[in-house]
Amino acid sequence: MLNKSRKPAAVPIYKRIIVDAGTQIANYIIILFISISIGALVIYLSGMDPLAAYLALIKGAFGNGIKTADTLDRSTVMILAGIAGTIAFRTNVINLGLEGQLYIGAFAAALVGFSFTGLPKAVHIPLCLMAGMLGGAIWALPVIYMKLRWNITELVTTLMMNYIGIRFTEYLIAFPFKDPGARLAGSPVLEASARLPKLVQGSTLNIGFIIAIAIAIFMFWFLFKSKTGYEMRMVGLNKDFAAASGISVNRSYTLAMMMSGAIVGLGGAIMITGFFGRFLGSFSSGYGWDGMMIALLAQNHPLGVIPASIFYGALANGALAMQSATGVPQTVVVMVKGTVVFFVTVTAFVRIIRRRFTKWVT
Repeated sequence: MLNKSRKPAAVPIYKRIIVDAGTQIANYIIILFISISIGALVIYLSGMDPLAAYLALIKGAFGNGIKTADTLDRSTVMILAGIAGTIAFRTNVINLGLEGQLYIGAFAAALVGFSFTGLPKAVHIPLCLMAGMLGGAIWALPVIYMKLRWNITELVTTLMMNYIGIRFTEYLIAFPFKDPGARLAGSPVLEASARLPKLVQGSTLNIGFIIAIAIAIFMFWFLFKSKTGYEMRMVGLNKDFAAASGISVNRSYTLAMMMSGAIVGLGGAIMITGFFGRFLGSFSSGYGWDGMMIALLAQNHPLGVIPASIFYGALANGALAMQSATGVPQTVVVMVKGTVVFFVTVTAFVRIIRRRFTKWVT
């Protein structure tokens, strides 16, 4: 009798988890090391001390409880912007309009915040946050309509809607909704009942951070445990196969774009109700663009967005302290972030590390 070839034994699920998790962790450690090393080299060639610069950056971000809380607060809007990018990219919708949707959501929240008076906090705050989500979702609606109706790529339309949204809100606070008592163009101050409660006294950290974490957990469940989330991921992987399987591609596209706009609009609402207390022009330092980079860094995983956002928040908060303490310009931090994103797109490390982990585990 001929010996029948045996099928290779299936790898136990716990070993696959170890390989996947170990690969990702090791990959990010290598990427972070390379990025920091490149930044250190630039600092050294500039005639400054890289170690002192990085120590100042870490101290500025996590030097004490208040600074740590401020870093977490800075990461709140980044978490929501990253999730907004994740849900769009998972469905193969290229939403480059996060910044404009952030502005519209922020203004919608401010409008509800200063227009309604005499409401209890338990009513006023949810109304502001829902207004922000609705504003962001509505601003994304024309883009997806043009994509489905005339097959106009969202790559261009979302990008253009950014500028329209930002300039439109600047017009609103410069003329019809300008606070006459403010030196700079801005909306009236929000009612006290519309302000988010603080989590740490002396810090800007508020319950918006808890909301962002809850949204991340919910989106993990939605994408990987719900039927609708499964359909959206299938559309993102292969829309033709999804359509042949009876999945509505247009429905998934629409839902992804609307959810993406709503979540980043919520981020704008939290910034206004939790930090600024009124809508101001140019209030965002590019959080919508950071959201796309964070989604890429997290490999479009809702839970991966959390540490990636805290990392970005730490760089942003520590950059000013680094500059004031050592004279190293904040542009070095921008370079480090760009280097991290660049190496995340390189898959060579992942392949090598995965082979090593697989050999070690099995």
